Amino acid sequence: MMSDELLPVLAADQLFKENAEPVLSIGTEGFFIMVNHTRKGPEFIESTYPEAWREEYDSNSYHLKDPAFLWGLAKNGNKRWSEVRLPDVAGVFRKARRHGLIYGAMFSRGYPTRKSVLSVARDDRELTDDELVRLAIWFDQFIDACNAKQMFSPKELEVLQCLANDMTIDQAAEEIGISSSAAKVRLKAARDRSGRKTNSWAVAAALRAKLID
Repeated sequence: MMSDELLPVLAADQLFKENAEPVLSIGTEGFFIMVNHTRKGPEFIESTYPEAWREEYDSNSYHLKDPAFLWGLAKNGNKRWSEVRLPDVAGVFRKARRHGLIYGAMFSRGYPTRKSVLSVARDDRELTDDELVRLAIWFDQFIDACNAKQMFSPKELEVLQCLANDMTIDQAAEEIGISSSAAKVRLKAARDRSGRKTNSWAVAAALRAKLID
């Protein structure tokens, strides 16, 4: 797991470098990670798959044919490559095995206009259920950490901290010295900014990112 002190302060590349142990130890034949990919490109992207495979993958546009990657773009969740049911018309899995990428798993989060994926590979065996859970938790934490700086404004965090302290919205407004309607405006902005549907979910996200306590 990641050190809590690092979550809100490091850039994505540095954060990954200092907390990559689970990915490296489980993905013994390499990994591919892409965080917050939008029309402008990803916030962070890195791969340690064999160079020959990366060149073949890129030159043949396998990202348009790879069942695991296509599943990750369309869905959210965690899935072993062997569990992906999309047709492998181009034989991407078979070709990957030539490079030692025999077993693997895909982890996907986000939505079509802002997507994050993690793919890891092994040559000896399938990932265990415990390894899937471990990487899923790690990936959730990593994405939250990457989003921490832009997730909430300081004024929004003021209200969220009050709610985390079991205050009502009216009590939070009185504590901060603003009107209840202003507190509600801040909470709506916090929900919209973080993509959370409820105030409770926004509080949970801020707590998980160690932005409030």
